[in-house]
Amino acid sequence: MIVALTGASGNMGKETLKSLLECEEITTLRILVKQDKKSLKEARKAKRKYGARVEVIEGDVRRYEDCLALVRGAEYVYHLAAVIPPRADHFIEEAVATNYDGTVNMVRAIIEDGNTAKMIHISTVALYGNRDEKHPWGRVGDPLLTSAFDAYGTSKLRAERYLLESDLKTWAVIRQTGILYDNMLMNNISDGLMFHTPWNVPIEWVTAKDSGVLMKKIFLATKDGGEKDFWKQVYNLGGGAGCRQTGYETFDDGFKLIGGSVKRFFDPDWNAVRNFHCFWFSDSDVLEEKFHFRSETCESFWKWFSRRHKIYSLGAILPARLLKSLVIKRLLKNSNAPEYWKKKGLEDRVFAIYGNKTPAKKWEDTDLLCESERYASIKRYDPSFDLPHGYDEKKPDRELTAADLAEAAAFRGGSLEGDYKAGNLYQKVKWRCARGHEFFSSPFTVLKAGHWCPECSMPDRKWEFDLLAKENPFFASVWYDSHEKGEDRVYVLTDEEK
Repeated sequence: MIVALTGASGNMGKETLKSLLECEEITTLRILVKQDKKSLKEARKAKRKYGARVEVIEGDVRRYEDCLALVRGAEYVYHLAAVIPPRADHFIEEAVATNYDGTVNMVRAIIEDGNTAKMIHISTVALYGNRDEKHPWGRVGDPLLTSAFDAYGTSKLRAERYLLESDLKTWAVIRQTGILYDNMLMNNISDGLMFHTPWNVPIEWVTAKDSGVLMKKIFLATKDGGEKDFWKQVYNLGGGAGCRQTGYETFDDGFKLIGGSVKRFFDPDWNAVRNFHCFWFSDSDVLEEKFHFRSETCESFWKWFSRRHKIYSLGAILPARLLKSLVIKRLLKNSNAPEYWKKKGLEDRVFAIYGNKTPAKKWEDTDLLCESERYASIKRYDPSFDLPHGYDEKKPDRELTAADLAEAAAFRGGSLEGDYKAGNLYQKVKWRCARGHEFFSSPFTVLKAGHWCPECSMPDRKWEFDLLAKENPFFASVWYDSHEKGEDRVYVLTDEEK
């Protein structure tokens, strides 16, 4: 059996490669490897360890012919390749070409090769945009409101929608959350991206190892025709209860390794208060119940990390003030840091992450969710926390009618314009958004996956959710958690801000 894999040199990709090669049924794992030093090094390591079972194709998902060579004859295609932040923030064209164009190429290649391969596409939690304690829990089908200036999130949003609306026969979309991986501490102190994380943002992590194990479990469970209901669905991938924290708790876990804490190394007003992404998945256990892939929590990960990287403990012997200056404060000058945006007069960038709020400059004046009495009750999931999706979700999919679709469209400020025959959520029908744009999409894409108008609700370089939320109750149900109704901002990513 031939299995194809993109993104094999990434954090999740390396674990996926290792896990898949534990399956004897996979005689050839074919990987597409970019011709750069890091990727080729990982490919050589794989070849030395696994020999002829690993077939290396040097190429790029941005080239269609390379994608076709990768998928030819494959029974499974795992599409993990992506340019993620912080690189995506600095190299926008590369991110768009890899994340969107690369996915288009992969889907087209599978179809041209006979449309028989099963595709697992890794999407991202970044599609959902910002959440805070007002709606810390989310699920598939929630509004997709990518954060302003997030070229990564929007390119992945467009890529996912292309797949959902394509003629691909067998697929599954998995929206990956933040990954805990081997070198994350060093990577996260190399760019101003670390200041994008609000202290109170709810984050559900998952480890790279568990993610790789899931890819293996999917293969083993479905290779002989099992778990048929797994396909043609969208899932959230998270680590479950043991991986749910706030942004502050995550930072603090990392700094404990060097004998410190967030409060010793950061000023509270350095970090954003909104315009991020991540939340706790109320449907997190769907994949776990199917495939039983979890073995790690945030606590166990950091214990493993501290044993593996004992050198970090040496930081405890250095003065906190020195570490703060050498490690953290220097990044305030990075072009991806809010303090840099302030100095450069990038007012829209600054407003996007702070709004009209002025963060406290002292920790004693900062309201940390994880230290509050309300934290325990918020962290205990209750179905009443779920956002409404605008139709009767208790109905089986096959029983949804045109009236249900019309109700969902009205909740999004629009209307159903075409006919719908109950029983097939994947047939495309005609919709109209509040701005009068008419488009064809499947009810699955709209009702079940959370997408809406491809013209105004799927940003490329312009984010208009302040305006769209005024006419779209679906968007408004979460947008106004962190935005005021009178903001009326249109955020545009210009060449000067790249």
